Amino acid sequence: MPFGPRLDRPSAVGDEGRPRATSLGIAAVTVVGLALATGFVVGQPTFLTGLGLVAGLATAGVALLDREALGEKVVGHLLFLPGAALLGVLVVATPGNPYLVGGYALALLGTAAAWADVADDDALEGALSQGILSYVFGLVWLFGTAIAVAAGYLAWRLVDSTVAAEDPTVAAIGFLFVLGAVLGAVRLSLEGIPVVQLTPRGRRDAVRARLGRTRRWLAAAAAAAVGAGLLSLVFTTTDSPALALVPGATAVVAALTSAFVVGPLLVVGALALLAAGAAVAARQVTQRYGERKTRTVAAGVAGGGYLVVLLFGVVPQAVGILAFSPFIFLAGVLLAPLAVFLAVGAALVAVRIDLSPERAGGPALAAAGLVVAAVGADSAGLPAPLVFATVAGALVVWDAGSFGLGLTAELGHRPETRRLELYHGVFAAGIGAAAVLGATGLYAVRTSAGGGHTLAMTAAVVGTLLLGALLRG
Repeated sequence: MPFGPRLDRPSAVGDEGRPRATSLGIAAVTVVGLALATGFVVGQPTFLTGLGLVAGLATAGVALLDREALGEKVVGHLLFLPGAALLGVLVVATPGNPYLVGGYALALLGTAAAWADVADDDALEGALSQGILSYVFGLVWLFGTAIAVAAGYLAWRLVDSTVAAEDPTVAAIGFLFVLGAVLGAVRLSLEGIPVVQLTPRGRRDAVRARLGRTRRWLAAAAAAAVGAGLLSLVFTTTDSPALALVPGATAVVAALTSAFVVGPLLVVGALALLAAGAAVAARQVTQRYGERKTRTVAAGVAGGGYLVVLLFGVVPQAVGILAFSPFIFLAGVLLAPLAVFLAVGAALVAVRIDLSPERAGGPALAAAGLVVAAVGADSAGLPAPLVFATVAGALVVWDAGSFGLGLTAELGHRPETRRLELYHGVFAAGIGAAAVLGATGLYAVRTSAGGGHTLAMTAAVVGTLLLGALLRG
């Protein structure tokens, strides 16, 4: 997020927004530099690159969810929930110490959240509520598609048995059901196709009346065809040849149930439903909505997008899991977004009870992530200087972010403060580097002594306190 357009749209003095760009740049360089250094040490220089990309996309999605335009909200949904779920999957699936990977994931997420200014109360609440709504719509799309596929399969079996039936009675009954379904589809499509609106204004009354009669005729014909088919089922329970006794009926039924007749009927029904669906979708997308309707429509469109991502993005990458256990795959797909909602809800609660600073949530999360990464680096047995550098980096990130936030609150985003921010950042980085060198020296003294060294430990504690005091000042 250090490059590209601003997503938080900063305004005037007193509106804290995000910290100044230079201060955030220093914090971002610190986090990314430590992540790359850790990658080189563990022998995988780019093992955290994917985490940074996905974290940036997810936070960009949260920022876009706060916009008012329908298209921006849809893109925000498609970036936020899939991106956040993928970030969690990557953290779990990435080999290595979980504290190390999770800590850097939090640090990268906090840095991206600071750039996009999405770590405050309103942004988190909006992301949580809209994400849940789009998740519900995604479930509706998923189960609706499953029902449609099942209905299509049954319809295909009906058509196939109708065309291939040797008994003219069975074939005639199948044709009645097919005809009733097609007439019903055409009747239903007339509710969505704007026939009257596309007619010249002077002829609309006549077209409206004719359309009403057509709807009634189609509904009656569809009901009559299906009803006749249901009543005719009684002939299939007896050994009577039924239609075979009527002269010429077998030839007529064979002609009606041929592929040359049934095929065009199905095409007409499918085209009618497709045209109605496209008309309704175009009307919904192009309308002007209020804020609540925009959120609902965006969530509904995004729910369909989730299904597309699932079918063409997730399923091809998880063929092995799907073949091994479809239930495990489905449970993972359904539960991953719930874990995202749980994490966002916990962050929202932390902000509201003042456990996390609302305006400095991004820098605070980045600093906390580096502390967790330092714990993971130490437990993984990585070199002590890298552990000390990660802790010092956490202090530098917090100091630079809070300093830039103070400048934003006092001066806004218009005045040129780069030199002041660079001076403060270089000073903080210098203190951090000196602290790392001192801690490394004390660690060398302690290890060379073979046991505890009171003077070294006292100096370490005093040095840590001085580091925090200098950075805060």
